[in-house]
Amino acid sequence: MKFTIFTFTLLLFQFPFEEGLNDEKRLLLSDPQLMQSEIHALQQEVEYFRVLAKEFQAQKQENQALKTEVADLKQKFQLLESSSKKSGSIYTRWGKHSCPKLNGTELVYDGTAGGSYYSETGNGANTLCLPHDPELLPDHLPLTPSGFSHIYGGEYQFSLGKVVIQDDVPCSVCHVKMATSSMMIPAKRSCPTGWSKQYSGILTANSYGYDKSEYLCVDEDPDFVERSRQNEEGKLFYTVKTVCGSLPCPPYKNATVVSCVVCTM
Repeated sequence: MKFTIFTFTLLLFQFPFEEGLNDEKRLLLSDPQLMQSEIHALQQEVEYFRVLAKEFQAQKQENQALKTEVADLKQKFQLLESSSKKSGSIYTRWGKHSCPKLNGTELVYDGTAGGSYYSETGNGANTLCLPHDPELLPDHLPLTPSGFSHIYGGEYQFSLGKVVIQDDVPCSVCHVKMATSSMMIPAKRSCPTGWSKQYSGILTANSYGYDKSEYLCVDEDPDFVERSRQNEEGKLFYTVKTVCGSLPCPPYKNATVVSCVVCTM
C-alpha cells in the first residue's frame, strides 16, 4: 500500500515536470528571434571555415611556389659553380708557397721564382713561377738549337721576417673562382672599392745598376725555399725605393721602400 501511494505521488509530480519541459521546447522552437540568432551564428561559423579553407589553399600554393623557386635557385647555383671552375682570374703570389685563405681562391700549383741572371742583358724579361715537378722534353725530340737563353732561380736581396738575404724565392699560382680580373697596384696596401684584396707586399725589381727587370709584388710575410741559403745569384729580388724629382714628393717620400697590393674583382 505504501509503495502504491508513493508511486502515484511520483507520477503526479512527474507529469507536470515533463509537461513543463515540452512547453519550454515548444517555446524555444517557436521563438523567431532565437532561431534567427542561431542561424546567423551557424552562417558565421560556415563563413569562418570558408575563409580558413581559402587561406589554407593560398598557403599551399605559396609553399609550392617557394619549393619551385628553391629548386630553380639550386639549379642556377650548380650552373654557376660549374661555370666558375672554368672561369675566374689567375695571378701569381710571389714569396709564398700557398694562396690566401679567401673564399673562392685556390692553389693551382706552387714553385720557385725563375728568370734572367741579374747582370745578363739577354734572356727573358719576365719572371716565371717554375713548378717543383718539371717534365723534361723527350730525348728523341729532333731539336737543333743555334743558341741558348738562360733561366735562373730567384734570390732575396733583403731580409724580412723568417727570410734572409740569399734565400730562394718561392711562388704560388692562384685561381680566384669568383673573379674576372686581377691587378697589382704599386704604392698601395688596400684595394679600390669593389675589389677584393688578395695580399699586400713589397715592390721588388732588379738593382738599378744591373739589367732592367719587371716590378713584382712580393708578399709582406714571405717564405723561402727549403734547400739552400748559399749565394748562387741568378734572378735577384731587390726592394724598390722612391727617388723624388720627377716623382712628386709629396705625396711620395724620398728613399722609402714602395708597398704594393694584389686585387681581384
